[in-house]
Amino acid sequence: MNRIANLAPVGEEAFPNRLFDDGRDVLARFGYRYAGAGDWFEDWSEMWDLLRGDFATDARPDVPAYADLSESQRAAAEDYMARRLTADRRLVACEKAHREMLAEGINNDLVELYSAVREAYEESVEAFGDARERLEALL
Repeated sequence: MNRIANLAPVGEEAFPNRLFDDGRDVLARFGYRYAGAGDWFEDWSEMWDLLRGDFATDARPDVPAYADLSESQRAAAEDYMARRLTADRRLVACEKAHREMLAEGINNDLVELYSAVREAYEESVEAFGDARERLEALL
């Protein structure tokens, strides 16, 4: 997967495949933003403010702020948010691999590369969901 690191950044520019742009729009509602290298924000309190509404229910309309979480809840929330960041990073890798296929033409190596990064992304989304369930149980 070393080829991914050498690809030009995707950034906020429109992507040739509309599905990627639409996906970014959906993810942005949950705090996703395209970040340049070294620019991944990991302010747990800020991120929790973006994501905690996802845990609100009729029985629990007011989800605690990050500072008000218990130690075990905070640890689970940080795991949940870290897994979200991993998914964000892997989405960028998918975009870059897809862009390379479009730019250089589809060949077996590029298809295999895209398949590998896409699978890693899908696994990270599943892990994010699992972390959400663990956190939900603690809230």
